[in-house]
Amino acid sequence: MKDLNKRKIIHYIQRNQGSSRSDISKALFISKPTVSNFVDELLSEGWVSEKESEKGSSSGGRKPYQVFFNQDAYYLVGVDIGGTSIEMAVMNLAGEIINKTAFETQLYVGSQLIAVIADNVTNLIQNSNLENDQIFGVGIGVPGITNVNDGIVMDAPSIGWKNIPLQSHLEELLPFPVYLDNDVNVAALGELWKGVGKTNYNFLMITLGTGIGCGLIINGQLYRGSSYAAGEIGYMVTDKDSAEKKYEHTFTGYGFLDNHVGGPSITRRMLNYLGETEESEWTAKKIFQMANQRDETALEILNEPLSHLSFGLINVISLLNPERIVLGGRISKSMNQFLPYLSTTIEKHIPIQTELETTGVKDVSLLGAGYLLLKEHDSILKM
Repeated sequence: MKDLNKRKIIHYIQRNQGSSRSDISKALFISKPTVSNFVDELLSEGWVSEKESEKGSSSGGRKPYQVFFNQDAYYLVGVDIGGTSIEMAVMNLAGEIINKTAFETQLYVGSQLIAVIADNVTNLIQNSNLENDQIFGVGIGVPGITNVNDGIVMDAPSIGWKNIPLQSHLEELLPFPVYLDNDVNVAALGELWKGVGKTNYNFLMITLGTGIGCGLIINGQLYRGSSYAAGEIGYMVTDKDSAEKKYEHTFTGYGFLDNHVGGPSITRRMLNYLGETEESEWTAKKIFQMANQRDETALEILNEPLSHLSFGLINVISLLNPERIVLGGRISKSMNQFLPYLSTTIEKHIPIQTELETTGVKDVSLLGAGYLLLKEHDSILKM
């Protein structure tokens, strides 16, 4: 009960900065002496600060003291492992990013990758002028199915990982706790913390990058499925006839929708159309930029991937009936022009109203990795 009340008090202060001890007591129905004892403990531990209000009390008595959550008490490290690049950031407990870095993934795929991630985390902390004892821990988004209870990456085709105990390997190299989850789940947590999750409790986060994935927030909670594979919509089939024929795979183990909507598949489609080799410098981002300028070739190249995407969205809406679908990931940054096409196609086939938008949260995956740590690590801040 003691720990529960202390946790309730610090969470209340996080949400209600500048509350007085009396405010906290009334809001939480905890006696004022008990609140005062816990606030004194939190002050001595550095979790909160207290200062005299600039305004007097309404009764004309002495000015009350206000209690503030210390969002710089510790710092979080968020890591987003992608098939193309790995981004990482240091942020405070309020999710304010103070430093970040990135490097290419495929240069280190193989035995080096875990050590390179640990080295970059260490360098990022040092370059942020922080000491290890100021770090709360590391949260990581992994591009594949991840056993979050045991910290094992079960299958991540784009980086060649299968049954890799990433959590234990990294905790041997870093002096703080490490937590893992699927990268799309982590992006959904970022949206839950800083985006539409502030007002919506049933939404999907769909990320478009090297492949495609879906994070499910149901009744305000992340849903992972019975074996951590909920939302793996990259395996969804959106054209029976095409699926029964032989088609090119971006990575071994990628699903039908990954291979028809992911960035590398769009690049490959353009190369085949132009008869060029893979040494050409075409990227999905460049093709979307050309399409945004009404380039006819780029529009033709994107026609089929967008069709597959729209039918994938119809399928997830019919199954889950979310309030909103938020598109994230690198390709989504160029998707705003195509939202009307996707919405029109959806409305043709399903009479369920669903808002469709691109994420408005900068660095949503990195923030989500930090939030994962706050939600999973057993501490007074655990959500």
